[in-house]
Amino acid sequence: MHIGIIGAGKVGSTLGAAFTKAGQAVTMGVRSPGETPGAVSVAEAVAAAEVVVLATPFAAVEHVVDAAGPMAGKVVVDATNPLLPSLALAVGHSDSGGEVLQRLVPRARVVKCFNTVGVEVMANPTVGGRQATMFLCGDDAGARQTVLGLARALGFDAVELGPLKHARLLEPAAALWIQLAMVERRGRRIALRLEGAGAQAKVVTPSTPSRRVAVLGAGHIGGGLARAWAKAGHAVTVGVRAPTAADSRGLASETGARVTTPAEAVAASDVVALAVPAQGVEALATEVRFGGKLVIDCTNHVGPGFTLSFGHTTSWAEEVARRLPGARVFKSFNAQGAENVAQPLSVSGPSANFFCGDDAAGREVVSQLVQDVGFEPVSVGALRQARLLEPLMMLWVTAARVMGQRAMGFRLLRD
Repeated sequence: MHIGIIGAGKVGSTLGAAFTKAGQAVTMGVRSPGETPGAVSVAEAVAAAEVVVLATPFAAVEHVVDAAGPMAGKVVVDATNPLLPSLALAVGHSDSGGEVLQRLVPRARVVKCFNTVGVEVMANPTVGGRQATMFLCGDDAGARQTVLGLARALGFDAVELGPLKHARLLEPAAALWIQLAMVERRGRRIALRLEGAGAQAKVVTPSTPSRRVAVLGAGHIGGGLARAWAKAGHAVTVGVRAPTAADSRGLASETGARVTTPAEAVAASDVVALAVPAQGVEALATEVRFGGKLVIDCTNHVGPGFTLSFGHTTSWAEEVARRLPGARVFKSFNAQGAENVAQPLSVSGPSANFFCGDDAAGREVVSQLVQDVGFEPVSVGALRQARLLEPLMMLWVTAARVMGQRAMGFRLLRD
């Protein structure tokens, strides 16, 4: 297959070398070919290629399209990310850079891929002994299959998610990688891997110190957290609308937790986990006093058509913080299913549980509570980073549907 790579920076050069090593014919296309040995013009590279990889800054996309000439029918791989100088996303929630590109080249077959890791992982996708997952999406099924094969040829555990609108999830995943690698200083040889549950039994060591924890909600997530924290030695109170209901009594009998009303549970605790439907938080905010409490928001506000109600300029967690004045709000336990909460150990180790919040002292508390469930705690910084963790939930759900399984979670790979 002949691949034209547009852009000879770090991403373009790395992908070019990787595809060449994998046996593909590669032509590099640049704006000024005389300045880059072996390169040709953008139009020449596109004309010769079956697959075009766009590896320029997102700000240059329109210029590239203008210079590229006809791209009708070609597979165009969008490896860009629409980032502002602050590293926040310039496009998101109801649109994506991938969709912007598709509108610019309506007759091309655009696939979003190779945008969620740095060049160090592109060059060698085996991180910590495991294959990094590379997600991709596009509206043309044949184009997706072509790019799926290319990603696997480079050594990625590739997963295709379906329509191009899912680039709205992959671009926040790229921003999450940047936040972890560069802001949280975890290094550039890190990557996400979506991995099925392992067969290991979960070993729980009693936590020190024991904390007074309220779990509001006794559904799959709330019940799972209550069981794990009670087993770890915390004093757990479950707050529900109907404390005498059979399922609530069963949870109390199983865990030893006290079951009472939400208001009483919050009053008796220092840490509160919101594990009710997101719409129920509105009512709790008017009925219960959360001031001074450390509140863990495990919810996801999903609207019609199974889309997030809040986007890249705010997050539901930030809205929760506005509704609970005086509370120290964190986002956590929202980017996996109840199956992963019940069994946080994947095939090769503990799944990652990402969390964020503004209170420095609270991060230590949340980190320990995450460990007590059996996850690897991964802080992503301030509460505004919930703008990245809420789309990660949608990415997990989308992948679970495509792959036909829910007993899996994200691992954060590192060497």
